[in-house]
Amino acid sequence: MGGFWRLLRTGVDAMTSGHHIWDRKEAMAYVGAGTRLLRPANYPAGVPGHGTFIGRTPAGQRVGVINLIGRVFMHPADDPFQAAWREADALSADTRVIVVDFHAEATSEKIALARMLDGRVSFVVGTHTHVQTADEQVFPGGTAFLCDAGFTGPHESVLGREIEPVLRRFLTSMPQRFEVARDRVLLQGAVVEVDEASGRALRVERLSEALS
Repeated sequence: MGGFWRLLRTGVDAMTSGHHIWDRKEAMAYVGAGTRLLRPANYPAGVPGHGTFIGRTPAGQRVGVINLIGRVFMHPADDPFQAAWREADALSADTRVIVVDFHAEATSEKIALARMLDGRVSFVVGTHTHVQTADEQVFPGGTAFLCDAGFTGPHESVLGREIEPVLRRFLTSMPQRFEVARDRVLLQGAVVEVDEASGRALRVERLSEALS
């Protein structure tokens, strides 16, 4: 988990997650200690950690973050739509600027949740599929949306893993060791401009920059 602390030292305010948050038992100590590493807010009651965060920009503007996980083609979880309403209402008492990370597989589920929240949050961004989409837009109510932010890592790969072992798995159906690839590293995500007074997004722009 050393990378967690290195990211915080670069100025990262909060980190969202998904179903892999529990893959390493060391994560329990970080998530459960109330750090800025979030787990989805719609995990069942009693799960360690928190699904929301409120931070401040250098200018002092409060910004809320909500982390949710989908249910379509994913592991069982509580209803993300109900959780989104609940958490957005709670954060709106402190700030109009709210960002939602919806870690989900189905594009329809991501779009539906974002449409439901239009006008209630500033930005809904999907994660999980590792493939950046080209549907960035601002909805009529002022909520920016991007179905998937993509991933930061090696893109000369199959979703970040070395190509040949993945091909062998598909061709032979035999187990393979999927090593992390190294070439053509990209930083992917999105930049959103928000009116601080209203919380409405003014524009959204996809980001995909070469790091190596």
